[in-house]
Amino acid sequence: MDKPHSRYAASDDASVTTTRYCVRLGFAHRTCAQPGRGRGFTLVELVMVILLLGVMATFSSQFIGIGTQIYGDASRREQLMSDARFALERLNRELRDAVPGSVRIEDAAGNPLDQGACLRFWPIATASRYLGSAASGGLTIVEPEVLPREEDQAIIYPLADPALNLEQGCLHGNCVARVISVGSPVSGALPLTVDDTFAKESPGQRIYFARQQVRYCVTNAALTRASAAIGTDFHGSTPALMAEHVRPAPYYFYREPAAFSQSEVGLRMELEQRGERVLFNHKLETLNVP
Repeated sequence: MDKPHSRYAASDDASVTTTRYCVRLGFAHRTCAQPGRGRGFTLVELVMVILLLGVMATFSSQFIGIGTQIYGDASRREQLMSDARFALERLNRELRDAVPGSVRIEDAAGNPLDQGACLRFWPIATASRYLGSAASGGLTIVEPEVLPREEDQAIIYPLADPALNLEQGCLHGNCVARVISVGSPVSGALPLTVDDTFAKESPGQRIYFARQQVRYCVTNAALTRASAAIGTDFHGSTPALMAEHVRPAPYYFYREPAAFSQSEVGLRMELEQRGERVLFNHKLETLNVP
């Protein structure tokens, strides 16, 4: 009697289990089949996502483009300033140690002007003090660290005439003579002979020697530097490029008697490259001007 009861009980349990499984499976099907579930996205959602991505890409590209442009502009401006600073520093150092009175503003043809595109001067080769009088062709100077050479130009008290080169004379007469011979130093004194006499004594008994002349010119949007022996022209000299991208202007070097002393020269130069401009308004000065 017990065995049939067990068989019926097992059959009832299987039926209940099957029924529960079917109920759960049906519930799962109903859950998956609910509206809006498991069907992906609609066309409207796709269009909205594409529009949002497009807007974000546009703003990102503009942001990157503006940053790149700012960096490029700053780099060009820095390059212009670096080039100009190099040229101005070189010019300022050379002019500071030029022979007093030798600085002259010119045009490209070499004519003296108050405002022009070129600046000419004589760098000092060496300097010293002379002993005795400078009225004769024989001079004795204190032995300098760098000795003068034959064919150097000896200059005493160069009060320059604006209309003349130093070789042509100063305000008080002759102030330049060519060195013919240089003797041997004796007890710190160096004798030398010049080919002319000097019209006026220097109050401080200073004497300068020069052998080269230098000219800075702005031509064809470039600042160049040329050098040649004193008394010769610059045609045989190849100019060295100092700065480029210089904007055209009526003049670059100038003198203003009301604002500058005799030892000072003004420089106004503007550089431009790809829309970037840098303006330099600089005052150049020569030391030891009497």
